Amino acid sequence: MNIRHRLLGLLAGPSAPVGAAPPPSALPPAAPPLAAQSPAPKPSAEGLAGPKLNIGSGWDNRAGWVNIDMHASHNPDIVADATRLTPIEDNYAAYALAQDILEHIHRDRVMTALREWNRVLRPGGLLEIRTTDVIAIIDLMREPERANPEQHDTLLRCMFGTQAYAGDFHLSGFTEIWMRDALEKAGFDAIYVGRKDQWLLDVVGRKMRHCPPDPLIALESDEAFVEGAYRRVRGCGPDEEGRAYWLKQLASGIPREALLGALQATG
Repeated sequence: MNIRHRLLGLLAGPSAPVGAAPPPSALPPAAPPLAAQSPAPKPSAEGLAGPKLNIGSGWDNRAGWVNIDMHASHNPDIVADATRLTPIEDNYAAYALAQDILEHIHRDRVMTALREWNRVLRPGGLLEIRTTDVIAIIDLMREPERANPEQHDTLLRCMFGTQAYAGDFHLSGFTEIWMRDALEKAGFDAIYVGRKDQWLLDVVGRKMRHCPPDPLIALESDEAFVEGAYRRVRGCGPDEEGRAYWLKQLASGIPREALLGALQATG
């Protein structure tokens, strides 16, 4: 069952069938436009010359696209982490689609992901993102007709993921203001900002400058990363106690970006 269609059915009210998108007449009024809603039509990949990437493709493998997913069971063209597309060269693609993926990435790694997607796009290439809009979900929860446990349960699942299986936990949430700022820092200009299905942020950014991820993050071993992080921030290598502590943290799943941020915060 398509979880987005299921959520659409629940959002439309108890009379809507679960498991399929409700007819237009069953939908409540559309959410008000964003403060900076783009007046121009949303750009698309249709007719665009050059390679197109489908990042975090899942079961949505698209003909004519390079489908990328971290799970080989989804039969993508490339098996890779969305934050580390090492099989793809710099300035390669004309278009990159990343829908329903950014919210599953650890908060400390989101900027790394955006910069990695910048790296693989050619100058002027387009990045399309669809992800959780926290403000839109809260606005829906405030509507009087949704003031019941069932509707709030549905909307909380929109915000935090269904958590029905290991990969469906949302680790981040976003707003238009945050996304515009993050895209600018990652080398993009947000040329379209809208909403999808009332609760999803729908954004297209154009690559304006080349902003690859911090090369320190991509070092092969944790040992080399800890050594490099200490030397960058403190000007010397770690003592044995510090080395052991951070290697243990990294082994437990703490992102390298979090370690680097902690060192920078403490000097």
